[in-house]
Amino acid sequence: MPETIRLTVNGEPCTVAVPARTQLAEVLRDHLDLTGTHLACEQGVCGACTVMVDGRPVRSCITYAHACDGAVIETIEGHAGDAVMGRLRDAFSRHHALQCGFCTPGMLATARDIVARFDDPDEATIRHELSGNLCRCTGYVGIVNAIRDVIGQRGTEGGHAERSAPAIARATSGFRPFEPVTAAAEPAGAVAPAGTVSVDAGKTVVRRDFPLRHSPAAVWALFRDPRQVAPCIPGAVVESLEGDRFIGAVEIRFGPIRARFGGHGTFHNDDARQTGRISGQGDDKLGKSRVRGELQYAIAPGAGPDTSRVTVELRYEIEGMLAQFNRPELVTGFVDYILGQFAANCDAVLSGREAGPARRLSVLAMLWAVLKARFGRR
Repeated sequence: MPETIRLTVNGEPCTVAVPARTQLAEVLRDHLDLTGTHLACEQGVCGACTVMVDGRPVRSCITYAHACDGAVIETIEGHAGDAVMGRLRDAFSRHHALQCGFCTPGMLATARDIVARFDDPDEATIRHELSGNLCRCTGYVGIVNAIRDVIGQRGTEGGHAERSAPAIARATSGFRPFEPVTAAAEPAGAVAPAGTVSVDAGKTVVRRDFPLRHSPAAVWALFRDPRQVAPCIPGAVVESLEGDRFIGAVEIRFGPIRARFGGHGTFHNDDARQTGRISGQGDDKLGKSRVRGELQYAIAPGAGPDTSRVTVELRYEIEGMLAQFNRPELVTGFVDYILGQFAANCDAVLSGREAGPARRLSVLAMLWAVLKARFGRR
């Protein structure tokens, strides 16, 4: 039996008659034609349906409309005169914080709440607060950067001062930073990477080490020369080299995904310590993605005679369509697969053979690497 409820939606009073168990999302979409509120899991898990109810984010798919009788509701179509939401929308565009856009309405609602409740949250806190909103496209880096951008506008000319006072006390409610994702341990004697993937200051950080059955001197002679080591990296090429500067490209092919990052950078080697650093950036013109990063590497004696241990740390950030490769779980499997080929190619070159040809990344091999990385830790 329909019952009448009264709401104020996007500044407009409205009255609807619906059965008692009707979801708020159904009222917004089917009765008020506000289809910017998206439905996905309908279990309160993904956050796509999040809207603001009396100034707080609420999952409209599991909220009964009758529980909102008399409430003030803002959907993505509204927020008229809300300076904070206006800045968030602009920042999401500037920082490439949306791709398909399906999660964006709910993501903006949660972002609005974060900006209102926290004075100066660090990145880990923002990511924790976003953990109830799932995005399958962006990798979250652009979303986090957009929120930090808006928070950073406080106190500047034209900046915002709006706060949600009743909710501020919740800002420190039992938050604990995420632990880094740890890859599966390396089998004894195998040429396979092991290490961690984490996030630091907006960049994905990959740490790996793997053995090579060659002396440190021989391995370092290979690593210190960009022209020699580049062919060992699947899809990489050095196009020109002058002093400590280089121009090159890396091509990635994974299933239907294809990208060619052309760019430039610098490198520095310390022969005494057998350590080096490469910094660079590049753009994929076709996919409109951008990558910036730094690679540090070190060669040390291995467990046995004439063996070496290679340690690498990669810090990078991808913006644009390929930003999903910032996700730690996906990166773990992807990096393990790439480094497995890289180690095999290094061994081939050091043994007097040629590195294997750059191959199209196998979707099945990649999936297997991801599964090993995830379940090998259990």
